[in-house]
Amino acid sequence: MLSLRFWRNVNRWIGWIALAVLFGLTILVTNIEIKDVDLWLHLASGRHILETMGIPAQDFLSFTVNNRTWNNHEWLFQIITQLSFEAFGPGGLINIRVVVVCMVLMLLVMIGYNDRRLGLTVFLLVLVLQTFMLRLQLRPDMFSLLYFILFMYTLAVQIGQRSSLIFLFIIQVMWVNTHGFFIFAPVLILLMIIAEWAKRNVKLPYDWNAVGRYTDEEFTRLCWALLVVTLACFVNPHPIQGAIYPLQVLTSLGGDTSIFFQHIKELEKPIRWDNLLMWQQNWSYRLLIVLSTLSFILNRRRLDIGMFVLWVIFLIFSLNALRNMIFFAVIAYLVILINVQHIRWRRIFSPVLLKKRRLKYMGSLVFKGILITWMINTGLDLSTHGYFTFDTMERKSEFGGITLKNYPYRSADFLVENKIKGNFFNDFNSGAYLLGRAHPDIKVYMDGRTEVYGPDYFKTYLKIWRGDEELFHEHVAKYNITGAFLNSIQRPAPARFIRHLYQDPEWVLVYFDFDAAIFLRDIPANREWIDKFAINLEDYVTPKVDIVPIATKRIIPYEHIQRAQALFDIGFPDKARDEAFEALRIYPNEAEALKVLGKVAVLQGEYSKAFAILRNGLLVNSRDNELRYYFGVSLFHLGRFEEAEQQMQRVLAANPRNTKALVLTALIYASQGKTDIARQLWPRQDGELFTVEETVAEINPNKELLGTLEL
Repeated sequence: MLSLRFWRNVNRWIGWIALAVLFGLTILVTNIEIKDVDLWLHLASGRHILETMGIPAQDFLSFTVNNRTWNNHEWLFQIITQLSFEAFGPGGLINIRVVVVCMVLMLLVMIGYNDRRLGLTVFLLVLVLQTFMLRLQLRPDMFSLLYFILFMYTLAVQIGQRSSLIFLFIIQVMWVNTHGFFIFAPVLILLMIIAEWAKRNVKLPYDWNAVGRYTDEEFTRLCWALLVVTLACFVNPHPIQGAIYPLQVLTSLGGDTSIFFQHIKELEKPIRWDNLLMWQQNWSYRLLIVLSTLSFILNRRRLDIGMFVLWVIFLIFSLNALRNMIFFAVIAYLVILINVQHIRWRRIFSPVLLKKRRLKYMGSLVFKGILITWMINTGLDLSTHGYFTFDTMERKSEFGGITLKNYPYRSADFLVENKIKGNFFNDFNSGAYLLGRAHPDIKVYMDGRTEVYGPDYFKTYLKIWRGDEELFHEHVAKYNITGAFLNSIQRPAPARFIRHLYQDPEWVLVYFDFDAAIFLRDIPANREWIDKFAINLEDYVTPKVDIVPIATKRIIPYEHIQRAQALFDIGFPDKARDEAFEALRIYPNEAEALKVLGKVAVLQGEYSKAFAILRNGLLVNSRDNELRYYFGVSLFHLGRFEEAEQQMQRVLAANPRNTKALVLTALIYASQGKTDIARQLWPRQDGELFTVEETVAEINPNKELLGTLEL
């Protein structure tokens, strides 16, 4: 029989192999292409700082808030990324991400390393990495996470050394000039001081007073650390304003600023009532919540009160925004490892079973083997990820370089290559990218710095974006807007707004493609570009694709689909239909193309044809609620009211405030004589990208039916 020493050594070696595989997986996933939008704003700002050798105190990026006070608390990150980008291109930015994430995991390993628990450590780190992967973008908050863990490591392991105060001061100075989360440092230290004081002076339940105690010397140094770190907060270009910036943000949360949480993806809540039981969403984050909660329950007798309060704070913090999940993941990792040390396993498992060390080692080996297999399979699967690009008619890997999927790169190339200049109205998602690519020639209407623009300005932007023509013309005159950039990469521009710009004689379309539409104001400053690039969509011809090189590859014809949608919205349904047919020639089962054809048929009153097309679309993609809505419109006009109502119930189940579905449902009830219910359902305000008036025009019910509603 093999000795216990053999099993112990094998167990240790397999644990190290699992750790090595984890870091291999980490290097792979952090090499994913550059996708983040806001990164381009940081590059533009970093370029300006390096060129002027000064950190600006006023805005210089936007023409609407030009010279407004701007506390650029992320300037250090901007310089680091811009220098790396200038020297090494996109690869330099990717390498920064690789190094930072690997350092984060290495520090977590150093904090929690234990030969006997290496399998658990690797398992928890896999969950941390998986949570990290949900938002693995090169942003200042990635550095915040690194600084936060450096603080945790120093306070847990190095606080007994005199040099720890100097180290904490240096890290805090870097943090305060990198990201607003630097407030975590003094809060963390203050919390530890309070927890230590409570352990010394307050009678706590069970053995809580004895767990996680500092020596008198360490406690004294911890108190000094609070003073040192607080003073470090003032070492920034705007000492007082820079130091109190996080407090200003915290006091502004709620009220009008809630508008940002409704429209910015990273500010959405990870767990809501409508997805509470959907474990596949953010599963690693959810599992860490469960495991860390369970660890507190099992270790309730020897609980560290400081870590428990920290866990509660970061749980609440993470539940309020997707971008905060990784901070909780780190705390959960530490909490579980701390609690596991104190759990009395003999009260849970049979003492006889615990004494069988060979069985324990063998079980540990199996567990680590499963982890290694899972990580390798995950890495192999991720390594095959990629997408087809029509630029080269080849497949591009999702690793390395800059993505061709998230940015309106062709339209930005058009602006840069033709040296177009001016003040451009733009959609919210395009501002940062335009600054990174075309500033200072192009100044933007808005970018991602919500704290600079404020909620009232954002609401004004939304009104214009939804089609408030009068307000748009007021801003054109007020700010001397000379161009408009409407990005269609993520979602189409609102039909009402893009149609108005095309039809307005004051504006001329000079660029039209799948990624954006660019309009220039018809003024002398733009005359050269208008004469050269003006586009009349009456003459538009759908570009044909040679499908022979594609052969049997499953290629999503995204360029044709996005152009088809834009053409339909501007008012060229026949041109949109041509693009949709070309998309179906490339991939015959493309639901988005079928949806465009269905919308064209609805617009032209061919409801039987629309029904057949949209039915095929739903058979391909039953989760597309916009497609289902138009299917309901076709059923409504075919007199199939019950079936139409069923379709709208499914749409409203996904989004009870869907304006289009509410209008159609009300019309269905009115057609059945249920006018009271119809009046109650009728929406009292417009939706996000469309109005009630536009929806009624789209459905085109008879006037007598509308009359019964007495609207």
